[in-house]
Amino acid sequence: MVNHQEIQQDLINYMFRRDDAGKLDGMRCLTLWFGKSQDTDNQIRKQYGDLVSSAIAGKLDHWMETPRGCVALMILLDQFPRNLYRHTVHMYDGDKKAMQIVDRGHNWQESLTPEECLFVPCLILTHQENLDGQKQCVSYYEKIEPHLHSEFRIFRTIFEEHLKIINICGVFPHRDHYYGRETSEAGRMLMEDSTLRFDLPLIAENGSVRFGTDSSRLWKATGHVFDVLERLDYLSTQRQAGVANSLNIDWMSDEQMAFCKDTFRKFDKDGSNSMSSQELGSVLKAVGRPYSPQRVQEAMDIITGRSNSESISFEEFATLLESDLMDDRDKRLLERFKLFDVDGSGEISLEELKICIRSLDSLVTSAEIDDMLKRADTSGDGQVSYKEFYELFHTLKSQAGEASL
Repeated sequence: MVNHQEIQQDLINYMFRRDDAGKLDGMRCLTLWFGKSQDTDNQIRKQYGDLVSSAIAGKLDHWMETPRGCVALMILLDQFPRNLYRHTVHMYDGDKKAMQIVDRGHNWQESLTPEECLFVPCLILTHQENLDGQKQCVSYYEKIEPHLHSEFRIFRTIFEEHLKIINICGVFPHRDHYYGRETSEAGRMLMEDSTLRFDLPLIAENGSVRFGTDSSRLWKATGHVFDVLERLDYLSTQRQAGVANSLNIDWMSDEQMAFCKDTFRKFDKDGSNSMSSQELGSVLKAVGRPYSPQRVQEAMDIITGRSNSESISFEEFATLLESDLMDDRDKRLLERFKLFDVDGSGEISLEELKICIRSLDSLVTSAEIDDMLKRADTSGDGQVSYKEFYELFHTLKSQAGEASL
């Protein structure tokens, strides 16, 4: 017989980390909640994936009968989908149902700890593209803030900025990418400010925290895109079709799988978890490979191993990384550099880096691209030479131990 109370407590224990003495560990909690770790995503998928599906399907609605059951259900509906379905529109699948939890009207402060009240009702409300919900969130937060650990008072900024964004735009601009919405001018300006981009990971540095993606990770993701396209070029030139006859991707480690999914997101522009010919063509064009529609279709067929393929799944996409490239690695790296070096000066400027990175991933902020340049620019002259570019990618390759370049 399933013990639902034990499952609920297990979920709460997982999200609210404590030290050996049983004291709540605020920084460990923040790292878990906002760190966007590949390892965490994989662990949640293995341990709680089936529960998330059940919760979204309404099979655990009876958990709403108690306040603590509501906290556990909120974790499955509001939090874990963001781990399981990262970079797809399905991240938000549970948000609407989560509002049913708020509507139950339990006395949250009386029944829950202050940090649990951050989850119910505050986080549920702040994830709604609704101005009244945002106002309710900030109002409720003000009641619990005096009782929170000091580390958690970062939520004042988060909740107030969510309210500000919805007040200005009516929606969260970073979701436009997934919902196929046109981003407003105000939204584009907000997207440039990484301090307002709570969809980005939390980075802890020098005793402070900020939102943004580590520059090394961004360079790795960019390298993976080129890995895929260079393999596709090679297979296309050699007319080697049918790389996806077997969809067994067990050869990938969890880390490789996570990186591959990051790369797939740059092709799967609408977050539908499949890649269309238009999406593949747009990435090919962005990196100096303007395939004709016929050749794009040939590339689709090469990846899937099927004739007249209409889309490419993640599993089919991942098989590209199994194929070997026979030509010179340094030659390919030089070709990559030339794509960044738009004016052919022999140096990559910040503006040139922005052009190339944005053509691959419109969600990367200016601040993150600036960090990418600083990561590569070991001389500190504000530009990236080919020598620095070469050393960067070889360093990243040796650190990761991955099949890169």
